[in-house]
Amino acid sequence: MTSEIQPEESKILLVDDEPNVLRALTRLLKNYQVVTFTSGEEALLAAQERAFDLVISDFRMPGLDGVEFLTFFKALQPDAIRMILTGYADLKGIQHAINDAEVFRFINKPWNNIEILNAVTRGLEHKHMLLENRTLAAEVRRQQALLQKKDAILRALEAKDPGITKVNWEPDGSIIIKDEEYDLDNPVFD
Repeated sequence: MTSEIQPEESKILLVDDEPNVLRALTRLLKNYQVVTFTSGEEALLAAQERAFDLVISDFRMPGLDGVEFLTFFKALQPDAIRMILTGYADLKGIQHAINDAEVFRFINKPWNNIEILNAVTRGLEHKHMLLENRTLAAEVRRQQALLQKKDAILRALEAKDPGITKVNWEPDGSIIIKDEEYDLDNPVFD
């Protein structure tokens, strides 16, 4: 069930009011499908039309700040991994980002390229794992429902004909039939 994450298939949204930052990040993330916006409002409009795997937003922007943007974005695409790029970090802003936007990672400006690449890789792996866990949990629920149906059928059979569901097994897997339970000379077939 596990499949390898392919960077070129991953869609990343970058939001920063500084075009130079967007160009630098786009070059750095060249192996991914990158879409950029200079405002949170424009990015939210795009997020209504297109799904993203991961979003990196600047913390301080005119209009919607990064946390407000990511909080709205989370409502649109709750499975996307959310990160904040910031040159300013205050405790209240960090708490707000963690509690409201459920930010996966903070990246400081100026950034280290390896740090961003690792954060993106870990974020996409995290998303993949969450989605895989959700799929496995759904399969477990489906299997449990099937077992409950089979158990209900067995209980109904047992209620109608007590002992009908009891089988005696030999160690080799064959079924034990006692002669007193079954007349070999006069089998009855219903």
